Amino acid sequence: MRTVIVTGAGAGIGRETAKLFARGGDRVVVADIDGNAATEAALEIVAGGDIAIAYTLDVASDEQWEEFGRWMLVEFGAPDILVNNAGVMDLGGFLEMTPAQWQRVVDIDLLSVVYGSRVFARQMIDAGIRGHIVNISSAAAFLPMPMDPAYGVAKAAVLMATQSLRVELRRYGIGVSAIAPGVIRTELLAHGNRAGLTDAAASNWTSKAGASQRLALAGPDKVARVIARAVRFNWAIVPVNPEAWAAYYLFRLSPTAVRHLVGIASFERAEAVLDRFAPLIARIGARP
Repeated sequence: MRTVIVTGAGAGIGRETAKLFARGGDRVVVADIDGNAATEAALEIVAGGDIAIAYTLDVASDEQWEEFGRWMLVEFGAPDILVNNAGVMDLGGFLEMTPAQWQRVVDIDLLSVVYGSRVFARQMIDAGIRGHIVNISSAAAFLPMPMDPAYGVAKAAVLMATQSLRVELRRYGIGVSAIAPGVIRTELLAHGNRAGLTDAAASNWTSKAGASQRLALAGPDKVARVIARAVRFNWAIVPVNPEAWAAYYLFRLSPTAVRHLVGIASFERAEAVLDRFAPLIARIGARP
């Protein structure tokens, strides 16, 4: 039986990934900063007859990662698979976002990958486990959008960190993959922050943007299946949705074209679209 760690597993992509690995016969450690969400996800898995253990983890804390690593060694030994999924998507222009807001995104989206990979890659090496590490990047890594520069910078760094780690761990038989989802039906925007606005305006924006994300055609279960295949076939970089593949190839073909294309994006245009389709968004969002 393999032991699989999934971070940010209380909801969304992480939860579906944990469920998928558990259904395949793996023992899954469901890690999330929200202990109640982690427990609920683990109980759902256990209710289905599979094995899951909840663990409360702030991925932005290197000390908590070290403690988590010690706990893992005592309870289960070194893991076979680590899925660094936890993340946030805070929006705001490059100049709008404060240093503290930049730091929050970097800590959660990038440094958590560094902390987790260091702890558990070392455990895999010491135990002689030919394991696998999966890091969740994003299609934003290929799109220098003016609306989410901190997120894009962090996810682009995750992409490069993953490739560097893949080269380093190859000699130990440990695979490393980067997954780049496109627009997925999760609560990522609803749980994010919007810089440059008053609290009331930011809350209103986040509510509308979060509702719009529920219109996405692809659900988190699709990303979970891609993650499982990436582990099975040791894929290096895997965009998920058609828009992610398009961004990946277009950026490789012509970064200049990509910059011109995304340069038309703005919060004003996004606000107009959200207002224009508000009735449709509300109607679809109200469906069970």
